[in-house]
Amino acid sequence: MDGVGLPAANLLPYPAFGTSEKYSKVAPADAEKAKKLLADAGYADGFTLSLGSPDGRYTNDKRIAQVVASMWARIGVKTNVETMAPPVFFKQRNAYAFSTYLAGWSASSGEMLNPLTSLVVTKNPEAGVGTTNWSKYSNPDMDKLVMEASKTLDDDKRSKMLQDASAMAMEDYGILPIQFELSVWAMKKDMRYEGRVDQMTLAQDMKLVK
Repeated sequence: MDGVGLPAANLLPYPAFGTSEKYSKVAPADAEKAKKLLADAGYADGFTLSLGSPDGRYTNDKRIAQVVASMWARIGVKTNVETMAPPVFFKQRNAYAFSTYLAGWSASSGEMLNPLTSLVVTKNPEAGVGTTNWSKYSNPDMDKLVMEASKTLDDDKRSKMLQDASAMAMEDYGILPIQFELSVWAMKKDMRYEGRVDQMTLAQDMKLVK
């Protein structure tokens, strides 16, 4: 990522609201342990899966997918990377065409409730939750915590619930965070712009430096 990405161990970077320091650092890779876990699960010889990825939707998306595939190959998981134009990819993803897929998410609210509700809560279109949970991950205990947090006004209690809920998803490996993409703005020496976490560029916020 040439310095514009940070390794991710959670759905939002610490200390965003609802995140915990416990899941702020990525665990070191352990290929031998991964191979043992595969063997224990009955896949001593590995298996084959597909990894879908858009080509041009996110910075270096195709390259990231290829690197992930090469890492999986080291433990015996043969991965066929399928890249395509973003509109085609998302249509295929929504039709469950891939074993796994690479995609990004932006939490406009800046707190953990947003990614949890969309990405890992049990998919329930009628209730408007799990709308982007295309992996069909489901943990009823986590769902209950997230729903309770959404109705809790006390910030401390709400944050603790969200921390516990995200911990459940991380411990289940219900979703695999890879990186936080850092936004970059370039401009002339006599101009300044305070970067926004939502990546928007608003002309009225640009300032001249005298």
